[in-house]
Amino acid sequence: MTVMAPRSLAVGLSSALAATALWGFTFLGPAAVAPVNVYYLVVGRYTVFGLMSLTVLFVRRSGLRALGLRSFLTALHLGVVGYIGFYLLLSMSSAIGGGVLASTLTGLIPLLVTLASNVLEKVLEWRRLLLPVAMISAGLLLVNSGASALRSGSERDLLLGAALGFAASVAWSYFVVANRMVLKRARFAVDNTTWTACIGLGAFGGALFLVPLAHAASGPSPFADAGTLWPFVLWCVTLAVLGSWCATWFWNIASRLLPATVMGPVIGMEAVFGAAFNLVWEGRGPTFHELWGGLLVVVGVLVGSYLFNRAAVRGGTGGAGAGRAASREDVRP
Repeated sequence: MTVMAPRSLAVGLSSALAATALWGFTFLGPAAVAPVNVYYLVVGRYTVFGLMSLTVLFVRRSGLRALGLRSFLTALHLGVVGYIGFYLLLSMSSAIGGGVLASTLTGLIPLLVTLASNVLEKVLEWRRLLLPVAMISAGLLLVNSGASALRSGSERDLLLGAALGFAASVAWSYFVVANRMVLKRARFAVDNTTWTACIGLGAFGGALFLVPLAHAASGPSPFADAGTLWPFVLWCVTLAVLGSWCATWFWNIASRLLPATVMGPVIGMEAVFGAAFNLVWEGRGPTFHELWGGLLVVVGVLVGSYLFNRAAVRGGTGGAGAGRAASREDVRP
């Protein structure tokens, strides 16, 4: 098993926590620009992110040439799935089921990342995952029942919000796993800024397809009057700079430095930060259901991460286990 240097571990964990805090902050977006529809928000945020990325790629043309077409296309598709897919689904979940429910559902992401890592690396026996899966499921059900009491919407709306939140978690888990696999390739030496800009360019391209939906959806246009436009623009710029560019840049550093067994539990902090920001925005403390449901999700994630890490350590100390892990690393795309 490879032992990480304390400095590398500290830098990786600090970068991951900074990224998850910034991503959690973006959960406020739909509520902050309401009643403007979420399609306008997604288009606005990723237009700013895309313009920033285009500027960086123009300045760093040599880095873009060194990336190669295949890796460039990989970055573009990660931008579309990870940012447009995830944030659009999350925003819709927040608008329909409530911000706390949507952000808590992202607590599934560390579990999904752990499951995907286990499929790829075969570290943990599947039966050992029953306890954390049960805890996380119970926590999400508890939060969902609490959301029903707080909202006047129908049960159908709450279920739809939960389904959209789950789909958002799947999209983001795919981004986390696929992005890390690319960045950990031995021959991948492109600088972090260029890679971040390529992902941003993909997000920008995907956002353009949402323009017709933004015009057709209900809700006022952000261009209706200056009182609506300038706060909307300010939020788009803030979310793009902090929640897109800075968060991606920090997360790419963490993806290079941290092992997969650490990335899963750390990404769970995104849900914690997101729920906390929403509670502050709403000016209230957590309800009984939100508090204990959220704690169940967090504890379930920690239990699953503990089991996963312990199995990884045992596998890494054995010669055969280490050899199998090395072989799998060699064939990663």
